[in-house]
Amino acid sequence: MYETIKTIVLTALVFISVMLTFALWTYHPRYDVLQSSDEYIQHVSVSNTQVDTAMVVQPEQMLIHKNGIHYAVVKEEEKNEALKEIRKWSLDDFEDISSSVPQGKFLSFLSGKERLEVIYPDEVPMDIYRLIFTIEDKKTEGLAFDRLVVPLGGKNEFPVYFIATDKRKIYRATATDASLSVINRLAREANRFPRYFAYPISEMKQLYLPENEVTLNSLQYYTDELDADKFKEALFSDPSFVKKDLIPFGEEYTDGSRLMDVDFLQRMLLYVNPAARVSNSGQTEPETHLIQKSIEFVNEHGGWTDLYHFARWNEEDRKVVFQLVVNGYPVFNDYGMSEIVETWGASDLMKYQRPLFRLEIADRSRTPKTLPSGREAVKQLEQMKGVRRSLIKNIVIGYELVKDPDREKVIRLEPAWFYLYGQTWKKVAPSGTERGGEAHGLE
Repeated sequence: MYETIKTIVLTALVFISVMLTFALWTYHPRYDVLQSSDEYIQHVSVSNTQVDTAMVVQPEQMLIHKNGIHYAVVKEEEKNEALKEIRKWSLDDFEDISSSVPQGKFLSFLSGKERLEVIYPDEVPMDIYRLIFTIEDKKTEGLAFDRLVVPLGGKNEFPVYFIATDKRKIYRATATDASLSVINRLAREANRFPRYFAYPISEMKQLYLPENEVTLNSLQYYTDELDADKFKEALFSDPSFVKKDLIPFGEEYTDGSRLMDVDFLQRMLLYVNPAARVSNSGQTEPETHLIQKSIEFVNEHGGWTDLYHFARWNEEDRKVVFQLVVNGYPVFNDYGMSEIVETWGASDLMKYQRPLFRLEIADRSRTPKTLPSGREAVKQLEQMKGVRRSLIKNIVIGYELVKDPDREKVIRLEPAWFYLYGQTWKKVAPSGTERGGEAHGLE
């Protein structure tokens, strides 16, 4: 009897062992928890704002060249009306005609005769233009342009020129099924637009600046703080593993590999993911362009808390910068409080820097400020010690973002002239003030 029981027990143990071994061999872990966590992260939203590429990649200037005079289309609604018309055109048959324009005629080609010139703040890759306009030609990969020139007076079919000023490249495309009714109307009414003059900064590039003084209001805004915890949930793959520590003048979040710093003084957020660093160029993803990927990333967590426009990008550094815009003018700040900056690794975001506030309520108190004309601004700039004309890349009117010293949640926007010097925006300093102006660190 005892032997029989022992045999039954041993047989049962062997059977159980076989079943457990089989279960281990055939086991497939379930990822339901992780998947639901990722799904939750994707739906974390700082705001309800979503934008498309055309809303972010906007021209910084639109000019009508007529009878040797440069007129600037400055009202946002009129610029948008012209862009809407261009988006309806079908653009095809791109052809490189750079060699047909003589060396000394490049600038006159841009602004000669009667034409519309649309200027972007940096070279925009053709992959991005395809998302904004209707481009049929497939043989334009790898090209990038910072200006569009449209001759006026065409009907149904006419040339459109895509231009890369720094590279002195001119591509001619053909617009079909096209109307110039809006643009021609603006050209007929050009006399009501402010006059600008051309300021050459090289043999291939000239800036357009206002002939007369410009009056803008100094503005004040009450701001709303953004929730750092929402960014934590959006940026970390598993927020439950994130540890928060207090640091001098801020907070630090980390999961052991990624870091998010919150700066209470400058009201900025900095996220760093060192593991995303590119080890070699072959690891980069070609299917989505860096600028578009950057726009989509901010869309995913509702990060467009104010109006931001594409400002510039660097393909080598894999860096894209978006700049705060108020009333059609760019906003600058010493500490990057008016920028969203993304730096990408092979496939993941490596660095993300942005303001941790939004402009909420405009204060009714507005003080008019008259800025000098473009000619006077250039004169002041050329008189500034240590400024080399060859390093000036751009000159614009904008707002300087300044924190109110007495009210923590109030910021001021002060109109001023700014210039891009090398890779850094600086404020044009009136004669006799501090040397070189004030750096507005974009780099």
